Amino acid sequence: MHMNDAVLIIGAGPAGIAQAYFLQQAGIPYRLIDRAEVVGETWAHLYPSLRLNTTRYFSHMPGKPFPWHYGVFPTGRQYHAYLTEFVREQGIQVELGVEVTRLTPSPDGYCVETNRDAGVYRDVVLATGRFSQPYTPRIPVLDAYTGAVMHAHEYRDPAEHAGKRVLVVGNGPSGMDISIEIGRHNAPTHPALLAMRTGIVLRRRYPLGLSKHAWLIVTRWLPERVSAPLLDALEHMGYRESVLRGIKTPPPGLASSSAATRGPELIHAVRDGVVICVGEPLAVDGQRIQVAHLDGEMRWHEVDLVILATGYRPALGFLDGIPYEADDQGWPLRENSQSYTYSGAYTYDVGAPTDARLALLAREIRGFPGLFVQGLFYKGKGTLYNINVEAAVISEQIAQRRAAAVSGTVQAASDAVQPA
Repeated sequence: MHMNDAVLIIGAGPAGIAQAYFLQQAGIPYRLIDRAEVVGETWAHLYPSLRLNTTRYFSHMPGKPFPWHYGVFPTGRQYHAYLTEFVREQGIQVELGVEVTRLTPSPDGYCVETNRDAGVYRDVVLATGRFSQPYTPRIPVLDAYTGAVMHAHEYRDPAEHAGKRVLVVGNGPSGMDISIEIGRHNAPTHPALLAMRTGIVLRRRYPLGLSKHAWLIVTRWLPERVSAPLLDALEHMGYRESVLRGIKTPPPGLASSSAATRGPELIHAVRDGVVICVGEPLAVDGQRIQVAHLDGEMRWHEVDLVILATGYRPALGFLDGIPYEADDQGWPLRENSQSYTYSGAYTYDVGAPTDARLALLAREIRGFPGLFVQGLFYKGKGTLYNINVEAAVISEQIAQRRAAAVSGTVQAASDAVQPA
């Protein structure tokens, strides 16, 4: 089978594009492929109201700030246009419509089979993204439901669901956005029902007038003993209980483990009666679904459509020949599985990492040298910032691997010609 010296990057979303950029900067050959017919496919088909939940200040690709007219929180559609322009400007080569069907270890690296060809690669980067494989858990109570069901991944526009009675299951950012869009479109006759299990934590998008990332910039020169508690207080700045009336919030013991969503949009939607927050489905009779309202009353609702905003799982089915260890979400564990934070991360604008730092941020999958995972870490400054961190680290690791291989080859050749 053909041995390819290029680094294979699987996935041409933001993570894969960032990886190609850093390899290109390092002079390391790469091959970037994607099963879709457009770069950044996830971002190409989004509902109108979606905005980044991280700011323009840290969510851009390396060396290319967002245009000012995008605002502090660019829309998903703006981001896709920006990503496409970045690929064009940087001359990043992408092969679209190429789907990996199987990846297995080989003596020289990894044998990769696609719908077009097969080859062996010393280094492979998995950049398939966090949002390319919709997760639809089985909800037993909905087995008897006779209406329409769809995943949030399929949702495009509220106009497609005009006049429908809709129940959205899941109160993450997408579930919240979709319920607000549909609720406002169909109000006042058909407010959207937003089914929550634990409840939602709402935080301010602009605590004390600035975004979280703006505060990171403002406080960067302050002593850590001052900036750390200040940033922590700003990070957790929410809304008064009286303002949250009508919204299910987690009990005190579970609040710390519940992901926060920023902004007052749900507060306004509930106040205006276009979204009704309820508990998870309890019983089904045809298209009638029973839920608990926040006043404790159990009520039946006629529902035409259930939208499952239940998240995503890894799109890594082609790794069936790789017995990797995984976390509780199915993502491969790295050789060093420690997380990093924005304060300790190596980034593309602060110079080369030390060996110790590089080891901490190592992206290789545990037990499989040369097989890297990209685009998974979302804390700190957010995923779109961290993909640059991870891409820079992976490029450095690959450069070191290749230098070590050349050094080993030269040493072996030298040893071979030494006199007995």
